[in-house]
Amino acid sequence: MLVDERTYVIAPGCLARYLDWHRARALPLMREHLGDPLAYFSGADGELNTFVHLWAYADAADREARRARLFADPRWLRYRQDTSATGWVIAQHNRLLQPVAGVAMGLRGSPRTSEEAPHG
Repeated sequence: MLVDERTYVIAPGCLARYLDWHRARALPLMREHLGDPLAYFSGADGELNTFVHLWAYADAADREARRARLFADPRWLRYRQDTSATGWVIAQHNRLLQPVAGVAMGLRGSPRTSEEAPHG
C-alpha cells in the first residue's frame, strides 16, 4: 500500500470558501478517477489555513495509472486552471507514505479520552 498525503495552505480567510469549491468541483472528479479518499482533515493547530487529504493506492504503478486518468480528464484540467486563477492556494506539500510492518492501520472507533486510556 502507498498513501499519498497532500497538504494545502490556503490564503487567510479563504479556507471555507476553498473547501466548498473543492467539494463541489474537484472531489467528484477525484472520486471518479482515484476512488474514495482515505481521509480529509483540516489543521486544528500549528500552521493555520491548511487541509490535508489522503489517498490510498496498491502501489506506485496504481497511483500513476489513476492519476494519469485524472489528468487526462479535461474537466480536471479546467478545475485546476480555474482554481489557480482564484489565488486561494498558497502552497502544496506532497508526501508518499508506506505502512510500517507490524502496526495495524485504520481508525478503530473513537479516540480514547484520558479517563479511558490505560494507565501504566
